[in-house]
Amino acid sequence: MQKLIELILRRRWLVAVAFLLVSAFGIYSWTRLSVDAYPDIADVTVQVVTQVPGLAAEEIEQQITIPLERALNGIPSLTMMRSRNAFGLSVIVLVFEDGTEDYWARQRVRECIGDVDLPYDAVPELNPLTSPTGEIYRYILESDNHTLRELTDLNQWVIIPRLQQIPGVAAVSNFGGLTTQYQLEIDPNRLIKYELSLDDVQSAIEQNNANSGGSMLSSGDLSYIVRGVGLIENLEDMGRIVVKSVGGVPVYLSDLGELKYGNLERKGVLGFVDDEMSIEDGVEGIVQMLRYQNPSEVLEKVHAAVDELNTDVLPKGVKIRPFMDRTDLVGTTLHTVKHTLLFGMLLVIGILLIFLGSPLSALIVAATIPISLLVAFILMHLTGIPANLLSLGAIDFGILVDGAIVMIERLLKLREEAPDKPLDSRTVIQRIADVAKPIFFSTVIIIVAYLPLFTFERIEKKLFTPMAFTVGYALIGALSVALILIPGLAYSLYRKPQQVRRNRFLERLTARYKQHTSRMMDRPKGIFTGIAVILAAVAILSVTVGKDFLPTLDEGGIWLQVQAPPGISLEKSKELASTLRTRMKEFDEVTYVMTQVGRDDEGTEAFTSSHIECCIGLKPYSSWKLGKTKDDLINEMAAVIATMPGFHAGFSQPIIDMVMDQIAGSHSDLAVKIYGDDLTEARRIAEDVVAVVSDIPGATDVIIDQEPPLPQLKITANRDRIAQYGLNISDIANLIEVAVGGRAVSQVFIGSKVYDVTLRFREDARDTPEKIAALRLMTPDGGQIPLSAVAEVSTVLGASSIAREMNRRHLIVRLNLRGRDLTSYLDEARRRIAEEVSYDHTAFQVRWDGQFENQRRAYRRLAIIIPFVLALMFLLLFGAFGRFRQAGLLISLLPLALVGGLLALNVRGMTFNVSSAVGFIALFGLTIQNGVIMISHINSLRRDGTPLREAVVEGAAHRLRPVLMTATVAILGLLPASLATGIGSDVQRPLATVIVYGLLFSTVITLYILPTLYYRMERRAEAKTQNQDEESIYL
Repeated sequence: MQKLIELILRRRWLVAVAFLLVSAFGIYSWTRLSVDAYPDIADVTVQVVTQVPGLAAEEIEQQITIPLERALNGIPSLTMMRSRNAFGLSVIVLVFEDGTEDYWARQRVRECIGDVDLPYDAVPELNPLTSPTGEIYRYILESDNHTLRELTDLNQWVIIPRLQQIPGVAAVSNFGGLTTQYQLEIDPNRLIKYELSLDDVQSAIEQNNANSGGSMLSSGDLSYIVRGVGLIENLEDMGRIVVKSVGGVPVYLSDLGELKYGNLERKGVLGFVDDEMSIEDGVEGIVQMLRYQNPSEVLEKVHAAVDELNTDVLPKGVKIRPFMDRTDLVGTTLHTVKHTLLFGMLLVIGILLIFLGSPLSALIVAATIPISLLVAFILMHLTGIPANLLSLGAIDFGILVDGAIVMIERLLKLREEAPDKPLDSRTVIQRIADVAKPIFFSTVIIIVAYLPLFTFERIEKKLFTPMAFTVGYALIGALSVALILIPGLAYSLYRKPQQVRRNRFLERLTARYKQHTSRMMDRPKGIFTGIAVILAAVAILSVTVGKDFLPTLDEGGIWLQVQAPPGISLEKSKELASTLRTRMKEFDEVTYVMTQVGRDDEGTEAFTSSHIECCIGLKPYSSWKLGKTKDDLINEMAAVIATMPGFHAGFSQPIIDMVMDQIAGSHSDLAVKIYGDDLTEARRIAEDVVAVVSDIPGATDVIIDQEPPLPQLKITANRDRIAQYGLNISDIANLIEVAVGGRAVSQVFIGSKVYDVTLRFREDARDTPEKIAALRLMTPDGGQIPLSAVAEVSTVLGASSIAREMNRRHLIVRLNLRGRDLTSYLDEARRRIAEEVSYDHTAFQVRWDGQFENQRRAYRRLAIIIPFVLALMFLLLFGAFGRFRQAGLLISLLPLALVGGLLALNVRGMTFNVSSAVGFIALFGLTIQNGVIMISHINSLRRDGTPLREAVVEGAAHRLRPVLMTATVAILGLLPASLATGIGSDVQRPLATVIVYGLLFSTVITLYILPTLYYRMERRAEAKTQNQDEESIYL
């Protein structure tokens, strides 16, 4: 060790140059890091989406979802399979184990669904490789002189293809608008007149809409490609298609009904309002990022593409207008991090100036901070760890400079002892070697304290493992600076004779501290009484503190899930959404309100027309009325929505809403799932659950997630009558599907655009049950009969959507919590449901889901791993001290260190969650670090022959300054984070609060309780050794 230190001192300027080069590479690495507001906390998932227009939820479940689920059951590493079945749509979500490779999972899913026997027009598709956190950009199209259909065309065929070319963009979805179709609305009476069937019409279109190729034709020296052109180009071409000839007179397609430019039956409506514009019915684009990409880089390219489209591509008067941009959230959260880190660094430097009394010494120590961060950036870049609010915000500059403080304080002490003589290099090397070992072990112990974070799973793993890597990398950089760079710089600073400014205050404080330490060593009863009181306080506080999974991740906006009265039409829901936008925009804190009614064309969500999603943009909190919080605003909004008849709203945020939907299959904090095949009885149970959980304080936004049964027009075939007329079930199905629902039978190609050609009966021929019953079927002998002759047409109630999980049907009661911790609410709710809700336990199962599952998993993991970490710390302490009893003494003090953090959580109204648990883990490491610094010096004095009592008093006094400095800078380094309130501060605040206030108490424990316990323990050991020596002499 001493030879290495001698080499470092002799080559100190070369070492400094090496660190400059490392710093330069660190700056480069920072520019290459992926930076986001929050880490991607989503599981590895694959979505299988199958759209079959016209099929009800029951048929979708039976014919599409169940066959697919059976095929998917055997996939390796699958942990959860959920599905939603709605009108014309099946969505299956498969969740895989952590560590599963995304492309491998997608390939396995493709293999499983490839051979499933499904209806001919059912084509399962995989959603793009993105995640719930991958939605990075939303825009609307603004125009005063273009129709809704024209705007939709521009979005689908100009804007979206351009944006999808951008590297890192997984998909761009269209929401709202009118998708163009070439439509033939058939008059059924004309089919009767010309004795035609729907199959005749479909066949005529298919046979008259094709191009052909005739290979090559050689003529002389030239060669020609032979090409036959017969594709439909416009409505006139369609109208001239001959369906049949009657008496030599052709019957054209235009003779059968009205040919027109129509639109795909609408599934969703987009509305928007801000201070400048109001759109009742618009077009929206949603940009999703490919998973694991750098959002800053992708968004930069998106911005450039949007500027190009607005400037050079789109027609005059059309403009892409973004309203949600991840850049804003990244910028806001990084501003929060920079503000708290900068403020913390300035506080640290100020404390160093006060304690060290030398600006140059303070700057040398403070240099540890940027160099450590740059080393962390290098290692993050090399290992692919992204930078985000949580990983950067958790770095405590005070912890980083602890080793440097101990090192420079040791050399400063040497300079104070002989101010008139040059420093002897041998003495310097010896003093550096004395502190190098405790610096190394104490830093390693802090790194070890973060080991539990590497054992987390799923969401907590993705949140905190990058933080553990980042802090660990920064500590490696800090350790390198303290042991390699600081000795040479400090030696150069203190080598020549010089007077060091005396710190009178610290000298007086040290003198008083020696008196107190000596007095307490003589009166241990007070110490033991204090320990008993602290342990009792820890026991009480640990029971009274609330318990949650995670603090809220503030995204700076509000996301509303609104359920309008079940069964209402899309047009009526559109009107209600307009009212909702108006009422929400009346709040002064709101910048814009966007509503989405129903679902998008891609079918990623199985929503009905009565479902409204609402995105609310907010002004910066600094512009709000003094004292008003986001929770206050949500409560005011909830009160307004409560006055709107039939509305049930759930409040969340865009990213966390999608994440919770993936975790628990519900857009809420908590979900009660009722499993059972009988949906009627399951709804009865769910209604009883709603009544119970709504009555418990803390529950808000309580609602059954699925709509109740809605009216259906049921057409039941009579097989005997069908056989009598020589028909098949497929004849009835074809009539229902084409005549009533409409079917795409061909396509029209206009340049790069593709439009469906659809057949459907005129609306006035199918707008009542009676008219549908009167629709005509053609029999094999050429006759025609009404549908009612072979089928019963009736109105019944049927499921609007059916949810399944792991091959079982279920209903979901979703709820959010406000003003109450998760654990206490869950305990009361479980007890009351067990007492007040009755059901057949053999046929139904009631299970809770949501954040508490994550909480239970994380706490269970901590309960297993923390004892192993403590054992590893014990072994490291034994390596540092060489005595089991001294290692055990420091470990035994850790329960006492809990009191400050628990008290702070209770006083500040915070809960014990994974973030605060991480704070306690870091607190353990810091407490042990201070203990190592003190005990190592006491042991050193004893090895030099100093008597035990004097060694304890003098050793504790000598370590007073470094212990106070390390504790103070650690506290002040995170104090801004513990008090911050800006966007992005929510996850930092519990962690920082525990460390700041916990370290206040643990420092007192280190300075007063540790010396006394050490003295009592070692005195007893010395007495025992002396007795054994006397006995051996006697023998």
